[in-house]
Amino acid sequence: MIRVASIGNANVDVLLYLDELPPRGGQVEARGAERRAGGAAANFAVAAAKLGLKASFIGCVGLDEDGDWLLSELASHGVDTSLVKRVGERTGFVVVLVEAGGERTMVAYRGANAALYEAGLEDLDYSMFDWVHASSIRPDAAAGAFKAAKRAGATTSYDPGGAVAMMGFGRLLQALEHTDILFLNEREAQLLESSGGGPELEAVRRLVPTVVVKMGAEGAMAYRGGEAASAPAFRVEVVDTTGAGDAFDAAFCYALARGLGLRESLVFANACAALKITRRGAQSSPTLQEVLEFLALRGEAGLAQRLSRLRCSD
Repeated sequence: MIRVASIGNANVDVLLYLDELPPRGGQVEARGAERRAGGAAANFAVAAAKLGLKASFIGCVGLDEDGDWLLSELASHGVDTSLVKRVGERTGFVVVLVEAGGERTMVAYRGANAALYEAGLEDLDYSMFDWVHASSIRPDAAAGAFKAAKRAGATTSYDPGGAVAMMGFGRLLQALEHTDILFLNEREAQLLESSGGGPELEAVRRLVPTVVVKMGAEGAMAYRGGEAASAPAFRVEVVDTTGAGDAFDAAFCYALARGLGLRESLVFANACAALKITRRGAQSSPTLQEVLEFLALRGEAGLAQRLSRLRCSD
């Protein structure tokens, strides 16, 4: 079984479902409210576990009821939490405003997540993992973890997130030098291009073997060496886009680890993200069986059959 570790944040998500965002200084009524588990790295770990990978989460939560609850939620999905640190800060949380079309606006309180940078990520034993992923953490922390992971023989992937991408290409260099797969959305790609990453991310692609750009409703594209591939998004009814990018990342990593090609991996990842956005909550990503059934119904029966055979060979 493929062993994957996901490094980064775990949060309590407070989701408010709105018809529209309030004007500045104004007020609107929410038509629904939910409390769910979230955090980009935790979402990735859950998505990977649901696809059948042996997933571990590496992060920090508080010594409070929210921390207990998050660990319980992760464990319920089969995610190993033995490397999570409990710290004397309030567990992180995010208020997520979800509009009628599924788009979301977020306000985050990092809380215990900030202690991750004091957790000695470079000193962990990564020999137990085949793959190490980092989400929305600073480049220096990702670099330390990735250097140790690669010495242990693991593949590395990095989804820096918007706040880190705003630091610019130069600040990300220390992490990119040790990254095997880089995930960006369109805005993050533009930020890196304009800050030294070059047209079509040329300078980034010289450093990182595989670069993936997620384009939402337009699908996704990827570069690997001299190869480029793209795949359109699947059309579905959008309920909540929270966590869709994390589900995509986990699915793409799963597909590549299974030996699929670049375009096939994009198709599989798009299918996983499509199913996620039809459901509420950041960790409502699909199981492998659900993705296979979706692919078969959407004209990708050959890919579904191939993945099914690979699963049966475990």
